[in-house]
Amino acid sequence: MVTEQHGAERTSGAHPSTSPVIQQRLGAIRFTDPWAAGLAVLFALFTVLGWSYRQTNTAREFAGSWSAVLWSALAVIGFAVVFHVLLSVLFHWLDLRDARRTKAANPTLREALRRSFLPTFLPVAVVWLVWLAVHFPGNIDSDTITQRLQWQGLQKRSDHHPWFDTMVFGWFWDFGRAIGNDALGLFSYLIVQVVALAAGVGLALCYLTTLGLGRRAQAVLALITAFWPIFLMVTPQMSKDSFAAIFWLPFLVLFTEGLRTRGRSLVRPLAGGSMVLASLLLVLSKRTNLYLIVLCLLVLLCTVAVRRVLPLIAGFAVVAGLSQGLWAGVILPANHIAKPTSTDMFTLPIQQTARIAATHGNQIPPREREVIDKVLRWNGLGKAYVPRRSDSAKGRWNTDASAAEKSAYFGVWFDQLLRYPGTAASATAANTFEYFAPVTRFDVVNENKFTRYIDFWTARSYPTTGKARIQAMADRLDEPDALDGPRHRLNDVVTQVSQVPILGSKAFYASWLPLLLLVAALRRRNWFQVACCTPFLVNLAFLFAGPVALPRYLTSAVIVSTFIVGLGMTNARWEPRRLVDEPAIKPTSEPAAAAQ
Repeated sequence: MVTEQHGAERTSGAHPSTSPVIQQRLGAIRFTDPWAAGLAVLFALFTVLGWSYRQTNTAREFAGSWSAVLWSALAVIGFAVVFHVLLSVLFHWLDLRDARRTKAANPTLREALRRSFLPTFLPVAVVWLVWLAVHFPGNIDSDTITQRLQWQGLQKRSDHHPWFDTMVFGWFWDFGRAIGNDALGLFSYLIVQVVALAAGVGLALCYLTTLGLGRRAQAVLALITAFWPIFLMVTPQMSKDSFAAIFWLPFLVLFTEGLRTRGRSLVRPLAGGSMVLASLLLVLSKRTNLYLIVLCLLVLLCTVAVRRVLPLIAGFAVVAGLSQGLWAGVILPANHIAKPTSTDMFTLPIQQTARIAATHGNQIPPREREVIDKVLRWNGLGKAYVPRRSDSAKGRWNTDASAAEKSAYFGVWFDQLLRYPGTAASATAANTFEYFAPVTRFDVVNENKFTRYIDFWTARSYPTTGKARIQAMADRLDEPDALDGPRHRLNDVVTQVSQVPILGSKAFYASWLPLLLLVAALRRRNWFQVACCTPFLVNLAFLFAGPVALPRYLTSAVIVSTFIVGLGMTNARWEPRRLVDEPAIKPTSEPAAAAQ
């Protein structure tokens, strides 16, 4: 279990080697901090370059002419100065917190849960549930309607959208059909999802107090999580991304504690079993999370004692065996669920090839066109290119292409990458700049508007389904007119608040918060927190490789942002070596055993 038996030893972990540096910073803010300066310049470059891609989908306004270079340089300098001041103040504040931190024992997780779970969970759950009630029956993503059609046998069943998610959603759709009200089926699911996400927030905030987060900071973070518009917009939506987000915070708590104790906590039966379950649910709900689990395992293996390596590997083997062997290899084929295609893995090369075709199509040799055509239909590829969304280009992927044909294509792609590096880089930047540059706001539609999707769903359904049936299905999920007034007024307020610069952007949650935690940890020489950044950076890599910068893809990044901020405020470090080396389960002494 994550709960520690050494409460007296769970101090906040102020490192003695940093105390001279901290003492120097108690007097005044240092504006010569190289870490603040470096991160400020990086954020400034993201902002200015991102603005160019927002305006033109190119770097033209950043470096298209000498005048553009001059204005960009001035803008970068200006933003860098502002960011440097803000970061210097932030780092100085963290230094003051570290200097004032005492060696008083932190509570165990059991104590923290008993004392503060309800005070952190209830405000978040209540506010989110009120928001959901005003938006009855709640929001549903267009892909989720596709999953519903598959569940009801109106479309070909596929694991493209994880069938595990489809199955869970299906239970609630079946409940709605049983009671004669589809809207109540959706609403019932979202109540469960909102409560589960709020419980994850409560668990995470309680765990952070075991690392040194103060009660006041815990309360502030709970209130921000409850009321900040970005959280309100992403939580009450039925989508595969929101469902997968439920399992992120429990996984982070277990992973972080596993790192802190160098694996000691994870070899306990309850904590180890919980880690296997959380990891399995992460993978089942979103297949790419298997890579997340693998990379986190590698980081753990680099930190744990040798005798704890095999239990960790065994736990991963269980996750891989159940998710890839039993679920994907046996259960899905037995139920005639089609395998997903591999196109989602190739967004970056596909977009680069499409942009090169659009920009340099006349210069591409016939042999290269022929190789590309066998994998990615060449005729019309340039016209199909959409800078900020890869779906049109990906739709031309030949799923029946042989391994040799794909290998030949990637050879041509690499040659073109070297020949047209600027074009290839622009293809990737246009598709991903929103994750790094705070120039687009986090805009979520809080209403079920399906009109533009009806023909799309009809075309992909069986001929016997009919457009009228799909239209009727969508109409049954409309929001009641009686709630239009309060819903629209609340949406207007939330929309205005969410337009706060930087804090209301996609980039703040996708990359800026993880990078802030990483740089703060490096600056403190806190290698424990550097390792803790692994899941956040892996999630950023998933976003970078994704097809489009949709807000719902950022649901997990938003949900874990409270954990990132709280962890950065603790300066928690590795558990003392004398505790790490103790066995996870202490053997019973011989006299005690005899008495029993």
